[in-house]
Formats: sequence, structure tokens, C-alpha cells
Amino acid sequence: MKQTHVTKKLIYLPARYLLALTAVTALFFCTEVSANASADDVHEMANICMQANRILKDYALVGMGVEYHDPAKDLKEDLDLIEKEIKDLEGHKQNEKLAAEIVEIETSWHAIKPEFEKTPDKTKMQNLHDMVEKFTGRCEEIAEDISKDTGIKGEHDVVLVAELGMESQRLAALYLMKSWGVVDPNYDKEIKGIVDQTENIYKELLNADEKFVSKEIKEQLQKVEKDFIAFSVMATSTTGRFMPSAAEKMATKIFKTLHEILNKEQKFVEGNVSYFTPIADEKTAGEIFRVLTGIVRVEGEIKS
Repeated sequence: MKQTHVTKKLIYLPARYLLALTAVTALFFCTEVSANASADDVHEMANICMQANRILKDYALVGMGVEYHDPAKDLKEDLDLIEKEIKDLEGHKQNEKLAAEIVEIETSWHAIKPEFEKTPDKTKMQNLHDMVEKFTGRCEEIAEDISKDTGIKGEHDVVLVAELGMESQRLAALYLMKSWGVVDPNYDKEIKGIVDQTENIYKELLNADEKFVSKEIKEQLQKVEKDFIAFSVMATSTTGRFMPSAAEKMATKIFKTLHEILNKEQKFVEGNVSYFTPIADEKTAGEIFRVLTGIVRVEGEIKS
């Protein structure tokens, strides 16, 4: 009797085809790069929020004739930086809502900027302060909107660290306005509001899940919080003595430290971010993979 023998023949294509098909599979499982806001958009808006009150602080220092840390140079550099950040944001793809908010911020800023380019005038300081307050309040809201649109878990904490930087410069600007002789009837109330807001932000960050705010970052936040408390004591002093150079030194130290923490927090929460969105569930993905690998590994029967 003639027997039938069944054997299996495996045919393998060159490795370059396997690699190509693997790449095709990976691309099939994912959409194109997300059109959502990116982490860079958050960074730029956060920088704008932080720099605006820093500019107000330097405006007061220049007006008082304080040369410590060269505030005139810092003022010009920060004006240029905000302009750059706004242009960068406008050049990025955004959804309709965010694009409109960025245009809003640009329009608002360009209404303020020309005043900062003039020789400082004490009689205009209060009005400038009010304009910057309105600007930074809206800036915070938009930074939060952008952070949500990224879809990145922990991006809210990035915005919170930036807000700490902003609040420290708000405190400095108010103190230096008073040092210059600008009368603000709401000074005590505003200072208390800044201190309370800052305390709440520190509390939220220190209680955050360490998946989003690392132990190392929390330790650094606790150290800079002590510096902020010392600065707030100076700002609430009722002695009638003012130390603008000392205030500038403390404000800059806090700002630089928070900027370093901000960079670390950005890297910590954004380090493993993927901007690809899966479009196939696990079952469908398995079927697609089996079909594609069937092209590479051809199985047949030979009878004899």
C-alpha cells in the first residue's frame, strides 16, 4: 500500500521584509500623532504666567533706581521671552478653543507690553499691576486648559509648580510697589491672598501621588517653601523699613529654585509619554498580527 506522508514546509522571507511588516503592524495599531496640545505648549504658557509678574517687579526696581541684579536687563530679556513664547504657541497646532485662548492672551499682553518699554512711572504702577493681575489670572486658566488637553497624567502638577513661581513674583512685585511709595489700599488683603494660595498649592503638591510628584521633588519644595515663608514675613512687616535689594535677592533665589523644580517635574511626568493613540483592541490586534505574520511565514503541505 502506498503511504501518504505529510510534511510541513516553512518558507522565511528576508529579515528586511519582517522588519517592514512589523513596522506596518505597529503603525496600524496606532493613529497618527495626536492633535492634542503638547507638553511644550504647557511649558510655554507656564513661562508666560511666571514671567509677567517678574517683569512688574523689575519695573518697580528700575523705577527706584535699584541696580542690584541689573533689573533693567532682566526686564528687557523677560519682555523678549514672553514675545517668543507667544509666537511659539501660535505656531503650534491647537484645537479651536485653545487657539482662541492663545490669541486672547496675545491681545491682552500686547496691550500691556508698550507700558513696560517706557521709562518707569510711579503714577502708572498701580494700573499696570491691575492689568498684570488680570492677565496672569487668565494665563493660569489657559495653562490649566492646555494641561488637560495634553491628556498627560501629572501635567496639572507641572502647572501648580509654575503657579508657585508666579505667586512668588506677585509677592515681590507688591512689596516693591509699596517700597517705591505706591499706595495700594488692598495691599494687606492681596498679600494674605497670595500667602494662602501658595500654602494651598504647596499642600496639594506635597500630598500628591509620588507617581506624579517624586519624593525628591517634594523635598525640594519643602526647602523652597521655607524661603517663601521668610519672604512673606518681610512683606507683612509693619516697621515701615523697606529693603528692595534684599527683596530682589530673595525673590530671584525662590524663582530660580522653582524654575529648576519645574524642569524636573516636567521631565518626571513627561518622560514616558507617547503621543500615539491605539485604534485596535487586543482581540482585533491579535487577528491583524496573525494575518500579517502569515505573509512572512508560509506554511504548506507536500504529499508523497
